[in-house]
Amino acid sequence: MTGRIQVGGHVSSSGGIFTAVKRAQDIGAEALQIFVSSPQMWRATAHTPDAIAQFREMHAAAGLGQTWVHNIYLANLATETPEQLERSIGSVVNALTVGHAIGASGVVLHTGSHGGNGLAQYLDQVRDALKQILDTTPEITLALETMAGQGGAIGKEFEDLGTLLRAVDSPRLQVCLDTCHTFAAGYELRTPEGVEATMQAFDDAIGVEHLAVVHANDSKTPLGGQRDRHENIGDGHIGTDGFRAICAHPAFAGKAFMLEVPGVATEAHPKGDGPDAENIERLKAIRDAVAVPVA
Repeated sequence: MTGRIQVGGHVSSSGGIFTAVKRAQDIGAEALQIFVSSPQMWRATAHTPDAIAQFREMHAAAGLGQTWVHNIYLANLATETPEQLERSIGSVVNALTVGHAIGASGVVLHTGSHGGNGLAQYLDQVRDALKQILDTTPEITLALETMAGQGGAIGKEFEDLGTLLRAVDSPRLQVCLDTCHTFAAGYELRTPEGVEATMQAFDDAIGVEHLAVVHANDSKTPLGGQRDRHENIGDGHIGTDGFRAICAHPAFAGKAFMLEVPGVATEAHPKGDGPDAENIERLKAIRDAVAVPVA
């Protein structure tokens, strides 16, 4: 695949879903990711037809690239609680439905946790849940996210996600590669050779054609540390050289890179307010310095 990487970020949609468009513009993002409901609540946010129409109009006028929705954090398709499974399925159905309404490319999902018992024990349940979700929602992508591995998260090994894609067998089911999670899970991303080996492993287990979107985050956690701790671009263990190698790899050409970083500390925001313009510019500079074919 050819094409220029779109550098985007996860922005707030507080105050109306359409407000996310201006927030993306304000930090210089070329693409955006949002929650369409509070990430720590089961209750779905009601979006009016006017708010959805305003999002679409503002997005088109802004000339932005892809929009992605991130599902709420409470969902766990491997839960042993029937009520949580039903709520989890409902949350993904809602995200896909709202995502389709606003013209999003798809929804990113943390599949859930097997609690250290392994995916095989929950495979039938997760497969059936994903099929139910896809059978009852509009035609946009659902991307399962690679995970760092803490808490028995499904997706630490690429094989987990490849197994699910084959079991569900739907062209709508794809993968989101999170650079921080993947690195913390033990996949090398700091060098061109490491990125090549990692993407070969991805291709073997999943197929690079199923890579739909990227979460671009540096890592506070060292290689294989299995902890989900995002860092600003260039300030973590992946580093600027790592992101240069990532941007140069052909598997990532044309993808949207969504930043989910803490942001650079300022007087107004001592702990950062990311993703921010500084991180967007850092990643754009890395991308622009790398010779990637443009369609």
